[in-house]
Amino acid sequence: MNFKKKYSKMTVLAAMIHGVVIGIAAVAIVGFVIVGTSGIGKEQAVEKGVATQPEKKGEEEKTPVSGDVVPTGDPLKMVAKQHGVFSSADAAKEFIATDAALAKAAVIEADGQFFVWSAIGLAEDELIVSEAEGTFRKPFYAETSACSAIGAGKLTKALSETDLAQIKILTTSGEGESDEKGVADFRKNLVAVTAFTSDLQVIRLQLLAHYTHKDGCAKISF
Repeated sequence: MNFKKKYSKMTVLAAMIHGVVIGIAAVAIVGFVIVGTSGIGKEQAVEKGVATQPEKKGEEEKTPVSGDVVPTGDPLKMVAKQHGVFSSADAAKEFIATDAALAKAAVIEADGQFFVWSAIGLAEDELIVSEAEGTFRKPFYAETSACSAIGAGKLTKALSETDLAQIKILTTSGEGESDEKGVADFRKNLVAVTAFTSDLQVIRLQLLAHYTHKDGCAKISF
């Protein structure tokens, strides 16, 4: 028996076209499924990002920032012209003695070290430094709140003042002002410093040198 069946050319062509259409439709369906699944994944990822972002932000705000820590008590932010740092006061004084240009310099003790400073400004651009002389700017904080016995407000004003005339006013007793020994001694010290120099940067330096060493009420931190 002959099982061969003859088909016309049109029938064969139609079958081929039908197969191609089915193939394209199948690929399209698979594509839509993949895109849909990917879109859901992205939406879930976005939702997770939105949900966790506030928590992450909160953690960042609570994390301490490294670096230098600002002392409490509204300290004065100042800048010193530094010539060197030594492990002992004697070594620092010997360094000053060998250089006539450091006649008005002072030794400041902080963090167990002894710094040779020649001027103190309220901003970095006030101080002129150079590599040739081996100087640089040293930012620091001066805490004077413990100097209540000598009038902490007066010391703070003297250190932050930008007018020499206003500093000299502090050397005189105002009406109704306390004449306690500490305040009287502060006036005497200020008179001595302003007689020694009229340079505001050196006045600040000498006041800090006195009240961080001899009196011990002012504190230096970095």
